Amino acid sequence: MLTALHDRLGEAGVSNAMIEVDELECCYPPLGTERAIAHVGMLCASYREAGYELLFLTATVEDDDYGRALLAGTGAEGHLLARLEADQDTLRTRIIEREPAGWAGLDELVEASQLLAGSMPSLGGVDVVLSTEGRDPESVADDLEAALRERCPALLLSAQGSDH
Repeated sequence: MLTALHDRLGEAGVSNAMIEVDELECCYPPLGTERAIAHVGMLCASYREAGYELLFLTATVEDDDYGRALLAGTGAEGHLLARLEADQDTLRTRIIEREPAGWAGLDELVEASQLLAGSMPSLGGVDVVLSTEGRDPESVADDLEAALRERCPALLLSAQGSDH
């Protein structure tokens, strides 16, 4: 979904960058939260220095402490925190379809998704909750773009003439 919005805005002339925090944390042995957030901060600063004012971060925020630390680590002046949600059965099906058959971590990932689906609604500081249930990525991107336009209209001025 975020790739759709990132591409759409780019095609409309809005300079933006996307950082997938979970990918930055994908290493063995694990970096640790503090180091991973420092990496996020370095990337955000580098993108801003290069002229990118709109940065999209994707992350699996498991608790409020991590969410606050991640937001602080970005060094951003403002933010819009969106939480995506779907039915637990839908999450399970999506994960099983996405991951390679026979992958050793599949059961653990499915179990973690079920726990997170139950705990994420209690996260604080969420500005918008978007259901992905029964929706394609473009329609969810439409809703996120609308929330961004409401929250940060100046950042999206170049996209005013786009179809979305």
